[in-house]
Amino acid sequence: MRETFLNKTVFFLMLILVILFQSCVSFDKGLVNPNPLNKQNLTELSGRYGIVDTDFDSTHIDKEHNYNRQIWNYNNFFTEIDRKLIKDTLKIDTLKTYAFNLKVLSPKRIKIDYIENGKIFRERILKTKLKRDGYLYLRNKNTQFMLVPIIAGAIDIKKTRISKSENGNLIFDVANFRYGAVLVFIGDTRTWKYRQEFKPIE
Repeated sequence: MRETFLNKTVFFLMLILVILFQSCVSFDKGLVNPNPLNKQNLTELSGRYGIVDTDFDSTHIDKEHNYNRQIWNYNNFFTEIDRKLIKDTLKIDTLKTYAFNLKVLSPKRIKIDYIENGKIFRERILKTKLKRDGYLYLRNKNTQFMLVPIIAGAIDIKKTRISKSENGNLIFDVANFRYGAVLVFIGDTRTWKYRQEFKPIE
């Protein structure tokens, strides 16, 4: 009986925290949408792209320390959407080439093909929502829990949205908030907000 009461209390506390923190997670207001999306032009997002943010493309390679490869081995489009908080299950081989196909199925769904050395090795369907601001928002495990939140763990809320840049790159915006605590006492609170762009591959 006592255990059931405790479980319900923890659940309701988690629910309240999630509702409160959802409003804290907002995108950088300084980011401009150069090409607002609508139902008519939404399919322009479809295409093949490199998995590396343009800030870490081939022009930034440090050959001596293999700097560019080290960066995208841990931070790339695959890891951005995989939402593995504790352990990455997707292993990237820095000696291979990677890309992804994005296909708009409807305003509510997109398909992502993971490509290694020209061959598809994984397919995913992500739920989406087209909003009035002209961005397509990904509904991709936006709220996740690490270990046991409140008692000893964290709540991670990550909102993502996509659009298209003026030069044809895929825009990927992230707003990430993480609250960690032990027995309700705050252990760590962090917020990340950033924009990445992925180049199309012909």
